[in-house]
Order: sequence, then C-alpha cells, then structure tokens
Amino acid sequence: MVDRHGNALKPFDIGMMLLSLVAVVLVSVLLLVPLEDDVRNYLLTMDTFICLIFLAHFLFNWLTADSPLTYLKHHWIDLIASIPAVEPFRLARFLQVFRVIRLLRAAHYSLLPTFKARIQTTLATLMAVLIVVIGGAGLSIYLVEHNAPGAMIKTAEDALWWSLVTISTVGYGDFYPVTTTGRIIAVLLIMSGVSLFGVISGYLVSHFITPDEDDQLALQSKRLSRIDVQVEDLTHSVNRLHEKLDQLLADKARSSEDK
Repeated sequence: MVDRHGNALKPFDIGMMLLSLVAVVLVSVLLLVPLEDDVRNYLLTMDTFICLIFLAHFLFNWLTADSPLTYLKHHWIDLIASIPAVEPFRLARFLQVFRVIRLLRAAHYSLLPTFKARIQTTLATLMAVLIVVIGGAGLSIYLVEHNAPGAMIKTAEDALWWSLVTISTVGYGDFYPVTTTGRIIAVLLIMSGVSLFGVISGYLVSHFITPDEDDQLALQSKRLSRIDVQVEDLTHSVNRLHEKLDQLLADKARSSEDK
C-alpha cells in the first residue's frame, strides 16, 4: 500500500499497527485507571518494551528509505511516539493510530499487495500477538497470585519473567503459580506458546525454503520463454515437413504424368 507521501506499506507495518493499538490501550489505562504501583510499573515496562520495538522499526525504515530526510519529515511523529522515557511523548501514540486509520481509509484497497507477502505479514502479526499474550499472561498471573498464601510470584517483575519463561516452554521452576486459577493461566499460556512458536518456526522455514513470489514469477517467466522457443522450433520443423511432403507429392505427380 502506498500513502499520499508515496510510502509503501510493508508487511511488518501490519504488526506495528496492532502494537500501536495495544500501546493506546496501555496509555489509556495508565492515564485513566487508578492502579497499584506494581501494576502500573508492569504496564509501564510493557509500554517501554513496545516503544523500543517502535524505535527499532523506525530506525530500520529510516536507514533503508530512499530519502531518509523525506522519511523523517513525514514520520517524525513516529519517532516521538517511540521515546519511552518521556511521559508526555506517550500521548503521541494516539496520533500514530490516527495516522494508521487515515492511511487505511484512504487506500484500503491497496492492502492486497501487502497481504500477498503472506509469510512476512503473518510473521509480523504473530510477533505482535506473541507480545500481547506475554504481557496479558504476566498481568493476569500477577493479579491472581501476588496476594495468595505461599505465592511465589509476588511482584510485576516476577510475573513478567514467569510469562517469558513459561511461553517459551523453558520452565526454570524458580517461579510457579500456587492457585488453581494461576495454574489454568499457566496451561493456557503453555498451549499458546507451543502453538505460536510452532507456527512461527514453520513460517520461518517456509520463508527460507520457498522462493519469494517475485522469484517464482521470474522462474515461471523463464520456463514460459523456453516453452515458447520450443513451440516456435516445433512449428518451423512441422512447416519444413509440410514443404518436403508437398515437394514429394509434386514430384510423384510429375512422374505419373511423364509415364
């Protein structure tokens, strides 16, 4: 997809859109909902992590842009929204989402080329979903476990660490849920982790093994060209055979007349 500034929507921009929406929800909760210090710190940690992803995405696009200065001119709000340390800059996340909505409404029909890059788009979406699952599971397990008798997960930091370790199925065992609800959350997180990492691994393998669409089209074009050449050669051969056959028939007819 191309916006009015001529910037193409890349597959990983889909994942950034999803993270932008998640970031807006986080900022809204931080601003509007009274929270305990641990919960607030947890959400701030998640928001900071998302900001770092935004910053890496911005730097990559800026460094690979045809005109870095033009890209910076048209995407400066993305840079501001990616700065996690300054509290007022977090509000710029709302403007980032408005830009995405305006872009989609103006050229939604042009999303097809992006979705044709199926592997890259799916990977970007899965990575965004993975971040949301890790953050949501960590927050859920903290709310359920931190006040439970004999709880191992007592702080937001413990919850986030447990979520990362559990979804990766590493399972160090240093933190684990002690309540029934917490164990249900753990089971769902493990199942999600196995599914997500399985799909991501499959798509990564497919990405490296399966040729890109452009490569496939180029290969098909070469094959069609070779077939065209072969058909043309066969046509010439058939025409020469027809000429020889006509010549033989003509010679036979003359021989019959002479007799």
